Amino acid sequence: MTFQGLRIAGPRSGPYVLGEPLDVFDDQLHLGRLNQVSTSPDGGELRLEDFRTTDLKRLGTWRTARLIVVEVLSFFVDRYPAISAIGIVLSADIEAFEAQEEGATRLAGARARMLQSVGVQDIQVMPRPHPRHAAHFVVGGVWLYNRDNARLLTDVLQEERAVYAGRLAAVPPAEPLPRSMLSRLLSKDRG
Repeated sequence: MTFQGLRIAGPRSGPYVLGEPLDVFDDQLHLGRLNQVSTSPDGGELRLEDFRTTDLKRLGTWRTARLIVVEVLSFFVDRYPAISAIGIVLSADIEAFEAQEEGATRLAGARARMLQSVGVQDIQVMPRPHPRHAAHFVVGGVWLYNRDNARLLTDVLQEERAVYAGRLAAVPPAEPLPRSMLSRLLSKDRG
């Protein structure tokens, strides 16, 4: 089976309703959640913030978090054509990065480059106090709907899906679970 993209759903895996949090899945595996989706009074603008990955260590790479953000942005662009601007704010802690020396700065830089790669403009990196880390940054910007940004987003989405599918294909199939002592004894009795 070919990887076609991540599945996006509303709370409790139901259909998504604009303004609610949304969940991101790979088949049945929950990858993350976007907790805040705010709409402007006229419905022409969105603000997306509080992205949370389920467990980045289990996901294996920063690229998966990148795919999640790009899939979510593409989801809104494709399904809500009346939206002309989408504000994105990335601020979630990623312990593996932030605990390292200069990790918070590197993480902020990676987030800014990722947003820029899909056409986000007016990118700002702002310090934000954090109880466990000396440095913590919020990265945000605005994605404006236009033909160039839409093409750029589509290209990056295809690239990220290909990288993710390649990583999935490289994972060896799971070993069959060892049979329990009881099942081995029962199979001997039948034979």
